[in-house]
Amino acid sequence: MFAPITRSMTLTLGLCSAALCPDLLAETGSDPEPGSALELSATNVTALDLASTTENTESYTTGAMSTATRLNLSIKETPQSVSVVTRQQMDDFKLGSLSEAMGQTTGIVVQHNDSDRVSYSSRGYTISNFQVDGMLNTFSYMKSDSDTIIYDRIEVVRGATGLTTGAGDPSATINMVRKRPTAQWQVQTGVSGGSYDDYYSYLDVGGPLAFDGRLRGRGVLAYRDADSFRDKYQQQREVGYGILEADLTDDTLLAVGYDYQNKHVQGSSYGTLPYWNSDGGKANLGRSTNMATSWSSWPIKDKTAFATLEQQLGAGWHFKAAYTHRESDTDGKLYYGGGGFPNEDRSGMTAYLGHMLGTQKMKAYDFNVAGPYSLLGREHEMMLGYGEAERSEESPYLIEGALPPDYLSIPDWKYMGNIAKYPDTVTSLTGSKDSTRQKAGYLATRLSLTDELHAVLGSRYGSWKASSKTNSYDDNLQLESVDATRQQHNDIWTPYAGLLYDLTPEYTVYVSYTDIFKPQSNRDSNRKYLEPVVGSNYELGLKGSLLEERLNLATALFWSKQDNVAELDDSVPPDPVTGEEFFKSGGKGNKVQGFEAEVSGEVMAGWNMTAGYTYTHSANGEKQRTMTNQPLNMLRLSTAYRLPGDWQALTVGGAVNWQSDVFGNSRRPVGRNAAGEIITENAKIRQKAYTVVKLMSRYEFDRHLSASLNVDNLFDEKYYDNVGFYNGVFWGDPRTVTLSLDWKL
Repeated sequence: MFAPITRSMTLTLGLCSAALCPDLLAETGSDPEPGSALELSATNVTALDLASTTENTESYTTGAMSTATRLNLSIKETPQSVSVVTRQQMDDFKLGSLSEAMGQTTGIVVQHNDSDRVSYSSRGYTISNFQVDGMLNTFSYMKSDSDTIIYDRIEVVRGATGLTTGAGDPSATINMVRKRPTAQWQVQTGVSGGSYDDYYSYLDVGGPLAFDGRLRGRGVLAYRDADSFRDKYQQQREVGYGILEADLTDDTLLAVGYDYQNKHVQGSSYGTLPYWNSDGGKANLGRSTNMATSWSSWPIKDKTAFATLEQQLGAGWHFKAAYTHRESDTDGKLYYGGGGFPNEDRSGMTAYLGHMLGTQKMKAYDFNVAGPYSLLGREHEMMLGYGEAERSEESPYLIEGALPPDYLSIPDWKYMGNIAKYPDTVTSLTGSKDSTRQKAGYLATRLSLTDELHAVLGSRYGSWKASSKTNSYDDNLQLESVDATRQQHNDIWTPYAGLLYDLTPEYTVYVSYTDIFKPQSNRDSNRKYLEPVVGSNYELGLKGSLLEERLNLATALFWSKQDNVAELDDSVPPDPVTGEEFFKSGGKGNKVQGFEAEVSGEVMAGWNMTAGYTYTHSANGEKQRTMTNQPLNMLRLSTAYRLPGDWQALTVGGAVNWQSDVFGNSRRPVGRNAAGEIITENAKIRQKAYTVVKLMSRYEFDRHLSASLNVDNLFDEKYYDNVGFYNGVFWGDPRTVTLSLDWKL
């Protein structure tokens, strides 16, 4: 299971040696004080000095966050359901990717569409709103499944977040917050090895660089080289992150940074495994089955540059300007047996193929001012700002080459080594191009109406527009036709309102409301885009902050309604040339209602926990349940305990993920016609309720060196984490064991 030290580990250890040169050690001085990490923004500091930064707090909660309203509020002061995956939780359970972190988060459903595409859902809808350091990410989804080594925490706000994100479903917003430079020198490095030759190494260095600490920096390097329990699938990922912070004056802070994630893959699938045989029985294909060629690949390279400027204005007010630019590139070819039904001799499957080639670019900027003000003898807080975000995507025109005879028919899906890459030619011409742009001004305020009663009010006003163009060329590469579409929505007003009442100093009851707005990409029979989905989102909850604010409790009832939801127009046949299907507005809308409860933080000295239960029911206008491939009930539990006394060097813990049964629709073979073609009928694919258990342990040899042992899926539970997608299923991960060694200055 464990191989000799890889080149990545050698690189990490070499960099660590360079970082620990005598000159550097001479500058470190005394040990850093707890909680010495520099904060960019004002925070509400608790009795334990918990600010928004979670690193070095050993906590499973945070003191402040702003994802929901942009106001810097504690979790108890935020009138929405909030979860935070802290640095400590990520380290304890080796949550090395965004999908792994979300898999431990209350109310979040993680489903894999194939080996390299993962989707997240909450409250019955797919999550499409992502932020990094509070800046809107306008990509349609996070294709690279980001490595979490560069993040201090991941904030999740469930429900509609139109005030901060604009368009979207009432699902959730995921905000990944990067690590920042520290006021004292900090060095961390580590290596790990796990099941299926999964090797990982990292180096994290930060601290003051010059000018008596007024210039600070931080750099993170990481590398993963892993095989998989799936045949032929392999992954290598390079991660780099650097940031500089400078106190230009006592009141002016400038930060610039860059992060880089480059994922190489081999044996990529495109879709799921077949659930049915050609005779209508269950295929029962094992977890290791992969109907991809070894050269099938969908790599992703992400590069992001960002900058922030903060200026203290006096009287508690401050100004912040932020800019980010991201570019994502891919160039890979896929060949995967995702079509058809397997025969007894392993024939019967047909291939999906494609050349995934293109570049996505995103830029966003934001300006805001915030601070306190007095009104009617009381002090309140306000945030006023403006921002724009634009995404563009472009792919070159490809000339498909002639395919060998029966190239798409797979004679034996278990042995595909003799299938060669298909030919095509990449031209310098533009094949397709699309863009999306949002811009809006926003205002939010927290009013202290009485000592116990508070209101959070906000509004967002702006516009949204999108365009798409696909070019067609003749045999001489002369432009033949252009299919161009465009839609624009102006004067979009999104109100937000929350009311909170402090029952006691520890407990607060709240109610909140926000509008829903989501443009649609579906078109009607006249090829006009449907009107945007609109609706409303309500939430009623109770929050508590106990044990000197070390522990947060929350319960919430939520319900939402959407109108203008697209429905397939059965009265109009698909376009005979393009195959495009046409839709109509349902008008009646979808309704989602449910309940959530969560506890997070330090239960007692040395004992951290986060536990959450979610019930979600989604129905259409005819009161028929929708989103049946997502569970009605779900439980997430993570806990870690540092033993007392003579055993205090040992920390033990575990995690439990349970969900109720799900099902997805599919097509099941029921016979053949006279031509020998398979006849199918509607059938459900079910996954019964299941539980996945994790264990962790960490032993600290001294204040510098520690070793960890993690076991995921302890009982090797066999389950599907996605059913019905592409008429098939996707296996969840089997039991894995990881041994880690970490060192810090």
